[in-house]
Amino acid sequence: MICICIPSRGRPYLVRDTVNRALQQADDSKSVIIKWYINEDDPALDDYLKSLKNLQSKWGTSVQYMIGPDQSPVYSWNFIAESTDADFYMLAGDEINIKTKGWDSKIRECKNQYPDGIFAIAVYDDRGEHTHGKCTQPFVTKEWAKALGYHWNPFFFHWNVDQYTGELCQKIDRFIYLKDVVIKCTKIKDPTGKRLRSPGLYKRDKWVFDKLMANNFDSDISKLRKAIEDAKA
Repeated sequence: MICICIPSRGRPYLVRDTVNRALQQADDSKSVIIKWYINEDDPALDDYLKSLKNLQSKWGTSVQYMIGPDQSPVYSWNFIAESTDADFYMLAGDEINIKTKGWDSKIRECKNQYPDGIFAIAVYDDRGEHTHGKCTQPFVTKEWAKALGYHWNPFFFHWNVDQYTGELCQKIDRFIYLKDVVIKCTKIKDPTGKRLRSPGLYKRDKWVFDKLMANNFDSDISKLRKAIEDAKA
């Protein structure tokens, strides 16, 4: 099972295309869950519910959602993942559209390369040369989460969390970049986008990243390497 984790606010108009494209392009849509976290105080909540319930009538349990208080995207990504039984989890923005047919099979096949499950995956997010080979919107595994105690580092608010995941998997030489899996990722400068792009949040998450690299990174690496060794026993 693959779970695409999506926090969203103020953008119900994106739900239909995001869901339909991902599931239509999947080889096995019944083994994919797209799970949304919606804020209970969102003025667009009713529009979200209308779209999501319509999509559930079409796709069944492949479309799921949670409603709760406004909170940090990183908390929401982890909250979605921890509430869902899956083999792979994708940290995703609500604006993604998956363009590659059979993308889900390509994700599952990565387990053949590292059967112990200690690895992270990124795909090309179609934003230009600067994102080639980078760990953006990463997929992690249930084994990865078990080893670390989280899916994506919970100290971040929004920014740098994918960068930290990339540093971890590259340090242990367990980064898989699928250049032939493409997602369209258009950054939207609406009120939702602007509230996450304040200089204070950028500065805050960069500070957190630097502190984690200095104080927590080696411990996280040790946890991942121990999980690799334990899987050999």
